[in-house]
Amino acid sequence: MNYHVHFLDTQEDFNKTMDAISKFSWIGFDTEFVGEKTYIPVLCLIQVVTEQDIYLIDTLQINDLQRFLNIVSNPNILKITHAGDNDYRLLYSLYGTVPVNTFDTQIAAGFVGYNYPAGFGKIVERELRVNLAKSHTVANWEARPLDPKALDYAVEDVKYLPALHDQLTGNLQKMNREDWAREENRKWEEEDFYIVDPFKEVLANDYIHQLDFKAKVFLVRIYHWRREKAAKLNIPKEAVLQNRHISTVLRATKHGHKAFQANRTMPEGIWRKYIKEWQQLWQDKPTRDELDWLNALPAPAPDDPEHSWSMELVYHFVKHQCLEHEISAALLLPKGEFNKIKSDGEIDASLLTGWRATLLGENLVTWLQKKEKIQVNWNKDGCQLNMG
Repeated sequence: MNYHVHFLDTQEDFNKTMDAISKFSWIGFDTEFVGEKTYIPVLCLIQVVTEQDIYLIDTLQINDLQRFLNIVSNPNILKITHAGDNDYRLLYSLYGTVPVNTFDTQIAAGFVGYNYPAGFGKIVERELRVNLAKSHTVANWEARPLDPKALDYAVEDVKYLPALHDQLTGNLQKMNREDWAREENRKWEEEDFYIVDPFKEVLANDYIHQLDFKAKVFLVRIYHWRREKAAKLNIPKEAVLQNRHISTVLRATKHGHKAFQANRTMPEGIWRKYIKEWQQLWQDKPTRDELDWLNALPAPAPDDPEHSWSMELVYHFVKHQCLEHEISAALLLPKGEFNKIKSDGEIDASLLTGWRATLLGENLVTWLQKKEKIQVNWNKDGCQLNMG
């Protein structure tokens, strides 16, 4: 794995290199970005590996990345990544680019016996017998010139992608799961994957169900206001208003300054700066969209300990299936999606089709769709479980 490493920091060199790479059948790539200071992360570096070369692209110096983006969306070029979710989300947020023809080593590893998500270093160590030094995972990627040790780390992040792709592809073929991994990667190749539900934050817990209608409207607006303010100022949402203060804003806004003064948990500078805007949000009448969404909001499911117990037992059946077939349970049924089913929420239909349906089997798929309780019947020989 002796690669020639090139640092690209001029538009001319970048353009020539990307034109050459666009004729290849595959690339591996990774990105380095800083997301702690801004609403949209700052892309600082792109690392690209080909058969003989590694290119470090200084995205702070190169303004037009379209040639690279064209490679990402080119169906004739395979893109190899590890944990590419964040990379593709960033490229979509910044440029609207949707990838085509992807292979992710973290996803592939989940189909051949690794826990999901497994770290890059662990997979490289086990599959290629190479130990990686990860001391610069929190390097200051905005700094120029870049620390030589950070550049070494950036090289290592892509250096082993081609060999890892070959090794994991062989493992997938032996287990007849190459199509399964391809199916799972394909989710990144649909634009809907990158569309964020604007109400996701509001529904993160059951707090909204504890409020009267006017307070519900205000809660929806506060989250929307915070997103817009953060985007306009290009700062993190938490820098505008921390999550832990939202309940205070919700309770105190309608009562004015005195209510905020009586609450010592919230910095005075924050509420004095924004109280007029919050009061206006409180006073404005609901829009038709707000009314439609809140009226369609389902009531929380009543507590049902028996159903909850049944769900936990079925999830253990799911995990057993995964154990039997050496597939990560977190890949098959993410815990967050399971919790939605457990709370009697709607299950994403795609989680019960394709390779998942094949692995789970007809009985488990049917039960997860119907969400019926489990009956336990004890006898002298043991116990019998019945669904329904």
